[in-house]
Amino acid sequence: MIVNSEPQPERRLPIPLPPETPSPEPGGLKALLRQRFILVALVILIFLGFLFFWGTYQKLHTPEAPDAAKAEKPEAAPKIVTPVPPPALTPEAALEAPAKAPLPPPVITPPARVEPVKGETFTRALIKIMDDQVNQTIFGWRPNSIIFGKFGLTDNVNNIQLGVLEVMRRTVVVLNENMTRFAITEAYNPNINEAMNFVMVSPDKYWFPSASGKYREAIRDLEQYIDSLRKGRGRFYTRVDNLIALVATYKDILGSSYHNLIKDAEADGSAVSWWVVDDYFFFSQGIALGMSQMLEAVKEEFHQELQKKGSHKLLDDAIHALHTASHLSPWVVTNGGKDGILANHRANMSTYIGEAEHVIATLQTVLATN
Repeated sequence: MIVNSEPQPERRLPIPLPPETPSPEPGGLKALLRQRFILVALVILIFLGFLFFWGTYQKLHTPEAPDAAKAEKPEAAPKIVTPVPPPALTPEAALEAPAKAPLPPPVITPPARVEPVKGETFTRALIKIMDDQVNQTIFGWRPNSIIFGKFGLTDNVNNIQLGVLEVMRRTVVVLNENMTRFAITEAYNPNINEAMNFVMVSPDKYWFPSASGKYREAIRDLEQYIDSLRKGRGRFYTRVDNLIALVATYKDILGSSYHNLIKDAEADGSAVSWWVVDDYFFFSQGIALGMSQMLEAVKEEFHQELQKKGSHKLLDDAIHALHTASHLSPWVVTNGGKDGILANHRANMSTYIGEAEHVIATLQTVLATN
């Protein structure tokens, strides 16, 4: 028998490996760095929110412009004239003196009323329609705000303000091109020309420049123009041709608004969406709101020209139609069929806008007739 003399390798049992230790969790700083995109977005939102509230705070606490303060001085208190009492008499002199009539009551002299100069009423109305939307409305100018404008939370108010802005822009152009110049050879009024440039800023600009800030600057320029009218440096020409230019502009605005209220399809052929009908409705309401106030001022400023043409009745009819349109306030704007049960509020608004357009067009014809 052959014996294997080679040494056998030593057999050993497997040694168990130690359990794997879990890797330590990242620290707080590393965890935050992993969420850096969320942090950046959060910082941006906080920064924009701070700017929004800071702008609101400045708007509420900014004092009025000095020119505006000069333009609207408070009326002087009534002067009370008290008669001087007679000197006291001795008892003996009182017995000898004849009986006298009682003293008359004090005379109150009312303060003298300052009459507005030519062009002031028209410019005041122009200031008011914009000031009501920028400074007097809750949350101010909304189309450029982050919450109400970018997310469309108050699109009804936004569109009303945009409609008023449309009237403001077109009116300032006519004021700059026609009413403040005697002829094309006369220079533009610097205040009106600058105000026209400011109101042309896009209404949704939040920064660089801010729309609401530029509109406030336009209001200050209009105040300075009124001050120049009072001092005899500014001009406002109430000629019939200037009134015709304004009426023609208003007719174009109403015609565009009327088309949006009666159309059944958009420009690309798609049907008018129920989500858009309220935009058309409230934009037209903003136009009616601003234009009715401007026509009230026109009736006062151009009284003689309207009287010569016998067109006061036409202007009153246009104001009445626009005033009615500005007070329509449905809970929900619906786009029902013309012969259906559900209301079609666009069609209701178009009734008054179309009537105003027709009357304004007739007024333009009457004014242009010799």
